[in-house]
Amino acid sequence: MLSSERVQSGAVVLTRIGVLLAVGMVLPVIFHGLGIPGNMFLPMHFPALLAGFILLNPGSAFVVGFLLPLLNFLISGMPPFPVFLPMMVELGSYGALAAFFAHRLRFSTVVALIMSLILGRVVFLLAQFGILGLLFGRKVSVLMTLQSLFVTALPGIVIQLVLIPIIVGRVLPKEETR
Repeated sequence: MLSSERVQSGAVVLTRIGVLLAVGMVLPVIFHGLGIPGNMFLPMHFPALLAGFILLNPGSAFVVGFLLPLLNFLISGMPPFPVFLPMMVELGSYGALAAFFAHRLRFSTVVALIMSLILGRVVFLLAQFGILGLLFGRKVSVLMTLQSLFVTALPGIVIQLVLIPIIVGRVLPKEETR
């Protein structure tokens, strides 16, 4: 059995999920409190992505990302309704994709992160059309959404590409981070 395929104990998984959810609820509050735009620096994305690397199971990682926008909405009203709904799918997919690429396909942390960031944004675009467009009848602009996902969010993406591999390298044993 490969080390990254080992089964984590329930206590370890629940502790990590709790810490990741707490970080994912505290970071946005700090960012908003300091006037730092969330859509630019993506504070909820960090723990969702980290979940994919730190939790070995894509399902557990999906749950962390999926719950973060909902919990933040319920506690602070941000992100607003119904914007948080496609974000639930997006952040859940980040965690699941990162876990899949890093632990199932054994991609390096950086490659798994880049693949997760790209595919997670595709998932968001589809969820945006499906949830906001079809269910709520809102007009969804592909150009505006792409600008938000890739241009507005560029500072957050760069910070993720720098910090997440460092954090993963510190948290997981060397053989798991490849």
